Amino acid sequence: MENTNIKLITLLATFFVTLLSTVATPFSYFHLAWSVSVAYEAIGRMAYPLFLLIAGYMSLHEDESLIDTLKNRVVNLLIPLISWSIVYQLYDYFINGYNHSVSIFTLLSHPAYSHLWFIYTMILLYLITPMLNTFIQNGSRQRLNYILILWFTIASVYMLFNNIKESLLLGHSISHPSNIDLVVYFSGYYILGGVIHRFKITPKIPISALIFVLSTVLTAILTYSLSISTFAPNQIFLDYSAPTLVIVSVSFFFMLLRLKIKLSNTQEKIINTLSEYSMGIFFIHLLILQSLLRYLNINFEGQYSILTIPAMALLVYTLSTMIVTVIHLIPVLRKAV
Repeated sequence: MENTNIKLITLLATFFVTLLSTVATPFSYFHLAWSVSVAYEAIGRMAYPLFLLIAGYMSLHEDESLIDTLKNRVVNLLIPLISWSIVYQLYDYFINGYNHSVSIFTLLSHPAYSHLWFIYTMILLYLITPMLNTFIQNGSRQRLNYILILWFTIASVYMLFNNIKESLLLGHSISHPSNIDLVVYFSGYYILGGVIHRFKITPKIPISALIFVLSTVLTAILTYSLSISTFAPNQIFLDYSAPTLVIVSVSFFFMLLRLKIKLSNTQEKIINTLSEYSMGIFFIHLLILQSLLRYLNINFEGQYSILTIPAMALLVYTLSTMIVTVIHLIPVLRKAV
């Protein structure tokens, strides 16, 4: 049951990625249905934290050598990363008309396309997995709690106030974090996943659900209020390590991790398959989304945006799944997804 729940969370996290990419454009400017975009942003933003919680839960409970990590995890991300970086570069050149050269050295630190930054973060986290494994498996509950509290204090609470100071008080633009910074910001989720697995932490589902709803609403309200007061869409409270978003992500993870679900064999096979295809869907979804938006005249600004945004995300998810299914049937391409 627990394994099925993890796969279900993986499936939902992948859909939330497509939702987040879909809502990015209507969130970026004010319009009549902008508040709907804020709500979907607050939900979609937990996609990447969920992936980290899942990765930590599945990875940080076994003694694994660096060689095994390189073979089983890092290489399995590098091959599709390189493949899809080339695909998106070609897409930019032939479809978007962007004529810019990108060297191998540039790709070592800068992703070829916006969503690929997450793979860089995952690779760096996997490289330190053997060290984290040793620490989590042998560390006391007190020490692990201390590390998590320290991470939340510095990477979440302190960074929130620092961003508020830089952006609102000093009027500076918030610089995009480096790959190393992103590892720091996301490491808490990864470590927490391992801690949850080791100590079998099981909060009550109704409590987790209540906290999830309240923290999601609070995140949306804070984002809406701050944006209106600054006369422009503002993402400070939507930062992936922002305090309320940490609570949103962790409470959702707890809520589904222990949820008792009765599934038929067919339903379980579907969840397992979709979970297996998650990485491929992640890589390809932005290409599908941008292609659809290029040729379909879809309005995200009207009263029906509460339906059109998730409907478009679902369409992107479905088409991406279909393409990944076909790619999986071709042995020479299978490693790319």
